[in-house]
Amino acid sequence: MPISRDRFRDGFTWDDWLERLGEEGAAWRARFDATALGNLRAEYQSVPTPRYVACAFDPGSQAAREVVPIVARCCDQAGVAGGVELRLFPVRDFPDLAAQYVAGGDPTAPACVVLDDDWVQVGVWRWRTDSIRPEELAAHVASGFLDVLRGLTHRPWRGPRPSGEARPREAESSPGTP
Repeated sequence: MPISRDRFRDGFTWDDWLERLGEEGAAWRARFDATALGNLRAEYQSVPTPRYVACAFDPGSQAAREVVPIVARCCDQAGVAGGVELRLFPVRDFPDLAAQYVAGGDPTAPACVVLDDDWVQVGVWRWRTDSIRPEELAAHVASGFLDVLRGLTHRPWRGPRPSGEARPREAESSPGTP
């Protein structure tokens, strides 16, 4: 069952989250400010909008501190200005969403649910905690999250892969293509 519109509004905006963190928010803000989409910037601006992203995460985990600011930057840069609305759902404050979207996976890995204007869930993105070099983190998050924002549900969840490991061909093909 997707998140209701009312429940979505209960989540924290990026700015509300930083304010709640107080001084600890400086590290999250620095990660957000340091994130550049590079070659993907134009692709992010072509994302169909509006989109609504609910991100469930454990704020105490290293993965959340690294990944959530990147997701926030991706949402900030996607579509036309204000076209992608992000709400943050720390699992301690929203255990029902954690049970629904984080269960069955790594409980420290952020999970993002993407909804369209008709409030249809068009995708779920979960951070995979494979080994990756720190300098490649932002590019991997931005690349995998882009497909979910576009509603490309035929692609498997993406996360980082160890350097040099190829993706399966099916992940890059459209449905029905060999």
